[in-house]
Amino acid sequence: MTAKWPQWPYPTTCEGGPQFDPVNVFSGPTEAETGSGPAEEGLRKTIAEWQTGFPTLPKHYWRLLGQEPGVVVYGHGRLPGVEELSLEEADGKWKFAGYSSRCEPTSIVDGREAITWALSPKQRPLRPGTRRLSIDLGPGECASGRSQNARAMKPVFYELGKRLLMVMRLKPLPPGNYTCVGILEPPLEVKLPKPLGDHTLFDGGVYPPVPSGPA
Repeated sequence: MTAKWPQWPYPTTCEGGPQFDPVNVFSGPTEAETGSGPAEEGLRKTIAEWQTGFPTLPKHYWRLLGQEPGVVVYGHGRLPGVEELSLEEADGKWKFAGYSSRCEPTSIVDGREAITWALSPKQRPLRPGTRRLSIDLGPGECASGRSQNARAMKPVFYELGKRLLMVMRLKPLPPGNYTCVGILEPPLEVKLPKPLGDHTLFDGGVYPPVPSGPA
């Protein structure tokens, strides 16, 4: 997959964890479990402990996704979705902290995590002269039923040859506790910086990006 996208303008994250460069990570080595450092020892111990649990963890071919003081995250599998395992340091030892069966690396732009989007079924077919889009935003953080459309930030665009990435983000919520309440919202109207021309439009909020496809 990295051969199709050898360049990427944004750092990414899994589940809000340490940031990493997806191209370097997923074109780099695996077998992190064979390392000799304390974190790698913690990885091997966690894998061994989970062999009798559910789900069991793969024994081989883990790769380092990202790390920051006291936290390290490993991944297993191929894009677009990989297993994610995080460890935390406590009293000089690295211990299990979290697991996800599917992490899709999320782009971070100007300190804000992206949110996925898709063309609305009401969107007319994309043409070279297309300038306006109707999109549906993907799920975001729990917000007690607050409108995501109202919190949508201005789209960020990035051109890679004839491919146009569009990244959507949400304004941060005020401090507080929020519940997860599902709401139905109309399509969000956004504007391209110029007519689409011969570009192919992608959701750049994840790596690898998702083509918008025909409406």
